Amino acid sequence: MFGSLFRRAQATVDRAIDGLITRAIVAIPFLIAGGFGTAALAMRLNREYGPETGSLILAGGFAGLGLLVALVVRARSEAPAESEAAAEEEPASEAASAASADAPDFMGADRELIMAALTSAAPIALPAIVRTVGRNLPLLAAVAAAAFIISRDGQGSDAAGAALEPGE
Repeated sequence: MFGSLFRRAQATVDRAIDGLITRAIVAIPFLIAGGFGTAALAMRLNREYGPETGSLILAGGFAGLGLLVALVVRARSEAPAESEAAAEEEPASEAASAASADAPDFMGADRELIMAALTSAAPIALPAIVRTVGRNLPLLAAVAAAAFIISRDGQGSDAAGAALEPGE
């Protein structure tokens, strides 16, 4: 009796997780490219305008980009609300109600099924994730140390070395 419900919930969760993982895999190279592009832009602006002005220009550019994204998100969130209000005012036809009945409702029952599946799977998955991180902790520490060493400023280490030299 509940077998079909569990299979449906599992299929829904599998599709949601697969879609999320696929999006993350696609987004990672773009995020890395954006980081390198930002670093190159920062170096160029610092070379041409000086460190303070270059950083202010970059900060202003990101603030403008953030405002643009906020406006787009707000416009998108207001557009469905306006269309829902207009749809409530107009009488719905029989064909439209039949078509909407056949469409999957991801805001209702499916979302509840996904949340129920995730909350029931978390106690099972969390120990496996902790075990995996625990086994790979030396590797993660090595990667973090390498990232720290690579990201250090070369000028700061030269100044520290010059301060340690005797005779000055």
